[in-house]
Formats: sequence, C-alpha cells, structure tokens
Amino acid sequence: MSAPRVQVYAARMVHLPPAQFAGRICAARLDALTHIGHPDAQAASLTGDLLLCAAVRRACPGAPMPVRRASAPGGKPWLPDHPALHISLSHSGGIVVCAAAAVPVGVDIELPRPVRPGLAARWFSPDEQALLARDPTAFFDLWMAKEAVLKEIGCGLAAGLRQVHVSLTPAPHLEAPVFGSMHALARAGLPGGLAAMVSVPGDTPPSLQVCPLTPANFL
Repeated sequence: MSAPRVQVYAARMVHLPPAQFAGRICAARLDALTHIGHPDAQAASLTGDLLLCAAVRRACPGAPMPVRRASAPGGKPWLPDHPALHISLSHSGGIVVCAAAAVPVGVDIELPRPVRPGLAARWFSPDEQALLARDPTAFFDLWMAKEAVLKEIGCGLAAGLRQVHVSLTPAPHLEAPVFGSMHALARAGLPGGLAAMVSVPGDTPPSLQVCPLTPANFL
C-alpha cells in the first residue's frame, strides 16, 4: 500500500484582528473568534483558521471562500464544503500546525516545558515509563504520538490516552491496535528544530510535506 500523503502547515501565531480576514473565514467563526478573551488563545484559533484556508486553497484550487468550519461530536474539526479533505489542528508555545490529507489524520505539537509530577505514571504504560527513565526527553514525542492518534480517531483524550501504547524505536509506531484498529505515525520536522507528530489509519506511515507559512502568506 502506498503511503498516505499529508501536508503539514505550520506558522507562528498571528496577532491580528479577526475582522481583517472577513471573506476568507466564515462569519460564524469570526464571531466565535471575537468572543475569545485571551489574546494568545484568540491568535492561536485565528491562525488555525488561516492554515485551514491555506490547506483548502492547495487541495481545492479555485474553491470559493470563505471556508466553513464545523466540529464533529468529539470536537474534531471538519470542512462541510470539502468533506474529502481531512484536517487536524494543534498549537503549543506560539506555534500552530494544521495537517491535511485525503484520509483521516491527526496532528499534535507540544513544545518542551516542565512536566507535572505523576503525569507519566497516570497516562503512560510501564514500557513507556521505562523508556522515560532511560531518556526523559522522550516524554513529548510519546505524548504527541498518543494525542495525534486520538485526534485522528476523533475521541477525547481522557477516554483513550492509556489505550495508545507507543514505541519510538526505530521510528514512532504503535505497539498494539487502538480500539481495534491500527494507526501509523510519522514525526514532522518543523523549522527551528521543532517537531509535530502525525497519525493516519493503517500500518503504513504517512509521507509528509511540511509547508511553513509566515504572516505575509495570510495578508
């Protein structure tokens, strides 16, 4: 089976008035953005919408704007006007990523930061905890892999983190099916030495194309 192709769009958060993007982002999303009180939270959400626009422009040239965005029951975003284009969003530490593919996809980014004591013991398997004992820097690759799989499936994190068993050797992969199905992982290298994790259905890791964007791409 050929590797699923995934575009991974990445950008720093855009701190601009949402109304500036009327015509590209639908009115319902613009209204929702104006009701997000925290500036960074608003910027992260706005940047995610702009990355979705970039993904639609690439996958569906000539598609009409604005892009309509909706959420599935589990919270996974989807595009009512482009149901064949699967998307996933994540942000951390001022970086926002969007994965787009012709198959279900999940993406997660977690910039390194202090980890709460007991977090690994609560959510990680004994093998994963043993890996962390040898290499504490593996925490975020493990966490991103777990979250990417669950976001691809479209279920909540609390319902499934302990169901996702990850190995990072020789490359990120699942040790066992999750809710009866296998999922394949790939680590996306981003500018600045950062990384995100991408998940797709099946056992063939996706082929990734990373597309860094700057605010100039959005204006």
